[in-house]
Amino acid sequence: MDLSSLSDGELLASFLNGNERAFAELYSRRHLEIYRFILNYVHGDEDLASDMFQETFIKVHNHAHTLLERDNVRSWMYTIARNNCLNCLKRLKRQVRLGAQHENGQDEDQLAPDEALDRSAMHQALDRAIQALPANQREAVILREFEGMSYAEIAEATHTNIGVIRQRLWRAKQTLRTVLAERFENRPAGESE
Repeated sequence: MDLSSLSDGELLASFLNGNERAFAELYSRRHLEIYRFILNYVHGDEDLASDMFQETFIKVHNHAHTLLERDNVRSWMYTIARNNCLNCLKRLKRQVRLGAQHENGQDEDQLAPDEALDRSAMHQALDRAIQALPANQREAVILREFEGMSYAEIAEATHTNIGVIRQRLWRAKQTLRTVLAERFENRPAGESE
């Protein structure tokens, strides 16, 4: 059977019927995006992200039988990851810095030095601005902009409704726009921190 053609829900059902290869396929399909989400959620702390990532997939494996709606496997996995992160951060009572890791369309090595410096300053400013957002807005931005989730998927993963998600994203974008505009509008061209 070609597992790659199955939906996430079909893979989970096959796994529950004893096909361990189906779980391996689901892991292979979703592990990078779940890890990236967790890494962003814990602000770039790679050690903590690795722990939360392992814990997430252990829970997905051990609790697969509890998912009632097989159409929502991806959102369910994000919910588990999110809850693990929230619980861990509460336990540790700490916030870690958002990493400066961004997926760029252009390699930093190919930029002129002043362009690379400007881009780096903008990324750092964006990281700080995202970090400063209220937790629910920061979460919505990460899920939408970094993970590419739809409003419906975000609403499901965060146990809220689409209207609330739209409002959180609108407010977050307004805040980011204001913070970044204030930071960069009065700066002479080519000047960076």
